[in-house]
Amino acid sequence: MAAFFVGMVALCGIGGTAGAATALITEPQLEGPLSPEEATKLRAATRAALRVQHFDLTADSDLEVAFSGEPQFKTCHTEVCLERLGRLLDSQLVVSYGIKTAVAPGQPSPDWHLSVDILDVEVGAMGARVTLDCPRCTSAQAAAKLGELVGRAITQNATLPRGSLEVYSTPPGATVFVDGTELGITPYKRAVFTGKRKLVVRHLGYRSEQIEAVVDDKQSRRTDVKLVAGDDPLLESGGREKRPVYKKWWFKGNLHSDGRSCLYSEGT
Repeated sequence: MAAFFVGMVALCGIGGTAGAATALITEPQLEGPLSPEEATKLRAATRAALRVQHFDLTADSDLEVAFSGEPQFKTCHTEVCLERLGRLLDSQLVVSYGIKTAVAPGQPSPDWHLSVDILDVEVGAMGARVTLDCPRCTSAQAAAKLGELVGRAITQNATLPRGSLEVYSTPPGATVFVDGTELGITPYKRAVFTGKRKLVVRHLGYRSEQIEAVVDDKQSRRTDVKLVAGDDPLLESGGREKRPVYKKWWFKGNLHSDGRSCLYSEGT
């Protein structure tokens, strides 16, 4: 289903203009009293902030088409799902925001808790997670603060140092997980944020290899892996997968608890 839908997207031309920096705004996570008018105002502020940063915006209608083909994307907010959604719609950034409101008795305006996450699709990882409280704010004040927060998150993501990661395996065609997110197959080359990166390389019929790679700023780190034939300890007898690799202890904390239901493999 995923491979068919990717092909359909390519044929229909869904996504941003070729060569333009494109941002996708996902469904917001809302908690507490919030009117439809207030929700619309907050989304408009998010869109305006991205335009100020010179991003084209993926059309909401394209997002709905993606949801109709892959409905799990609508409620899945893990890096796995957001990376897939960004690539599916040809967006460079996936912007997620959350709003929590609470009104104390006798308080004229609610307290707002605002959050913005930026997933860098080229890297396949979160480049920014920022929050801001706006106590006793009107909806107009909260919208203005949300716009500022989006700008701050965009800047934070853009200034993160990054290099590139290359992974080669014998045999080739192995799946590469970087910090718990399935990002491609070998031979693999992709941008990555600098620092220690936790890799798992997995191939059907071979034992998985777990590697720690250190990537320096503006440098390329190459890793060569020779896989050993045999039963994979991550798989049960009969080839059924045990608890997904991104839920293992060495990836604990990288993804939300619902990551398993959101993972799929392209081309299946």
